[in-house]
Amino acid sequence: MEKYKTVISGVILTVLLGACATNGVSSEGNALPNAFQDAGGTTDVLSSTYFGEYLAGREALREQDADAALHYFDDALEERADDTILLGMALQAALAKGDIARAVKIAPFAVKGEGDQSTANLVLAIEALAKNDFAAAEGYFQQTSDNGFNVLLKPLLMAWVRLALGNVDDAFAELDALDRYNGFDALKEYQSALLADVSGDRLLADQKYSEALNGPSGRTVRLVQSYGAFLDRTGRRDQVKPIYEEYLAQFPLSPTIQAELDNLAAGRPLEPVVSDARSGAAEALYSAASIIGQERAIGVAATYIHFALHLEPELPMARMLLAETAEDRGNWQEAFDLYSNINPASPYGKNAEIRAAWAVYKLGRKEEARARLENVAAAYPDDIEALVVLADVSRDAKEWTEAAKGYGRAIDRIKVYEPRHWSLFYARGVAHEQSRQWPLAEADLMRSLELRPDHPQVLNYLAYSWVDRNENLDKAREMLIKAVSLRPRDGFIIDSLGWLYYRLGEYDNAVIQLEKAVSLEAADPTITDHLADAYWRVGRREEARYQWQRALWLDPAEDQVPLIEEKLKHGLVDAPKAEK
Repeated sequence: MEKYKTVISGVILTVLLGACATNGVSSEGNALPNAFQDAGGTTDVLSSTYFGEYLAGREALREQDADAALHYFDDALEERADDTILLGMALQAALAKGDIARAVKIAPFAVKGEGDQSTANLVLAIEALAKNDFAAAEGYFQQTSDNGFNVLLKPLLMAWVRLALGNVDDAFAELDALDRYNGFDALKEYQSALLADVSGDRLLADQKYSEALNGPSGRTVRLVQSYGAFLDRTGRRDQVKPIYEEYLAQFPLSPTIQAELDNLAAGRPLEPVVSDARSGAAEALYSAASIIGQERAIGVAATYIHFALHLEPELPMARMLLAETAEDRGNWQEAFDLYSNINPASPYGKNAEIRAAWAVYKLGRKEEARARLENVAAAYPDDIEALVVLADVSRDAKEWTEAAKGYGRAIDRIKVYEPRHWSLFYARGVAHEQSRQWPLAEADLMRSLELRPDHPQVLNYLAYSWVDRNENLDKAREMLIKAVSLRPRDGFIIDSLGWLYYRLGEYDNAVIQLEKAVSLEAADPTITDHLADAYWRVGRREEARYQWQRALWLDPAEDQVPLIEEKLKHGLVDAPKAEK
């Protein structure tokens, strides 16, 4: 952690002088701790351990090292425990780290600071919910602002607070705030069904579940699971199995619904997804995190998941989502630890072990990852997921022959091919093509198209391969025009069409398409190289040389470098069209 102190040592005076010039605001726009604003000179502050810890903590936060940041802020707080700005920074670090217990300790002091203290009030509200103190939670939520992600979270949590306080109508009214924003319809319908269910009003719950199932949320697994449990509790167990089987027909890999079907077969009651206001709030936090994660706000999503687990520690799908956010941030050790802590007996146990193996691979332990995946594959002899990820390991390592064999093992376990299996034949086809086994690759790609006709990804790969081999060009043209019509903003597919025109000698058309492709994928060296070739063919030599030079700057594959360098020196072998 000392690296952060090293980083800040050279800028400490600049930051301080900038703060003095801007009345206590640093050059980065953040308020400085109160003690520095009151400093009469620079000597004492520059020698202050407190100031060094503060700046090091802020640098660690900037580098997304929340653990180090919290360490530094805590050290600074030992000297200035009442500094509200430091407390606010420490609160941010605690939340970024997922240390909710520490955040709960800091929040009562941080909330006393000036300005908007929504984060501290939100932490205090979550703690009140954890203690079933809904009146206190209501007060804290009322002190949070209605901006940022609070426009989503606040109505969801306030609805459950209102329900707990006995105000059912007010609970539904809180959710109406979601109507002001696009994209929240499905979430509102799902939460409305849960509110009605927990309220004990069977008729209202029937109505809300029906609306949700027929609306945009009807395909969500948690809604289907919750509705099945509701039917089971209200004496309609015979209606549950068809609903679950219909869902599995669409999403056959759902561990949640498969586990519920196993419970039905064993005669076990189906447990409700939400049983009271606190678990309802936890479900709302989990749902909000799922939505926010799709917007790439991974840090906020992770914080909301930690809040959900603070309310309901036994929430395995929340732990799975938390591990996925760690993957998204590239924190593979954290992801591995989270997956490893999921109960192997839960519906998510198998998936957690597979994802843990992938994390192990990303940590550089490839053979250990393979051993883990082989163990899962042996434990589930009718399942293909572990074998697919095992093949993915080989593909990611560019071990193409092994990847093809791995996908083949998965394919061999399938008794009846369905449209969803197109991706396996596609993946094996790519592996065969990369390992120079074109007849096998072509057969797999054709089989993939049989299972999923007109899939643009497969159309593009097969047609481009034909173009590159100067085969079946008329068929390739038809397929690429279809692929571009399906994905008109995909620069790689447009590049394939442009390269086809180039191979056909239609250089003007090639330039049109390749210029579009470069505009969409400006950093791709292969597309840039293709455009340079087309420019040369139509006589635009200076532009061609410039694009070849760009292609070299864009770090092409090692075997492409000498080819591009040769073209840059001598152009193409045969003469281009007349200069324009």
